[in-house]
Amino acid sequence: MKEIERFNERRGFSPVVSAVILSAVVLTIGGVLWAFSQSAMTISAEDYAKSMIEMTDTISERFIIEHVSYDAGILHIWVYNYGEVDIEVKVTYPEYLIWTEVSSKDLEKIDIIIELSPNTAVGINVESRRENDAYYRFVVP
Repeated sequence: MKEIERFNERRGFSPVVSAVILSAVVLTIGGVLWAFSQSAMTISAEDYAKSMIEMTDTISERFIIEHVSYDAGILHIWVYNYGEVDIEVKVTYPEYLIWTEVSSKDLEKIDIIIELSPNTAVGINVESRRENDAYYRFVVP
């Protein structure tokens, strides 16, 4: 019988202490979840802003092959960037890969050393890092 009396003498937490502990746990978990979601949203917003800026640069990128000439074994290609952003363009030919930077509102000359015979048609494709391209067909005089 003494054991039953001992068991009955034990007390649990009071309702006030229980409510305070439960509230602290809920607020802590809520704060952690809020901080995590805030961090995730910030990263997501930054990624979205970065992709929009890149897309805007891609759309505002403008360049053309202004002129092509060939003399003494050198193919000269002039690329004009009339867009608002600086670009990097590549000229490819079977054994050549040339990257050149062209500033906004600038004309850049690219030289390729190659032997071509007269009346040979050459297709020149200039592609930017943002995957825009310009094509020019040139016939060697």
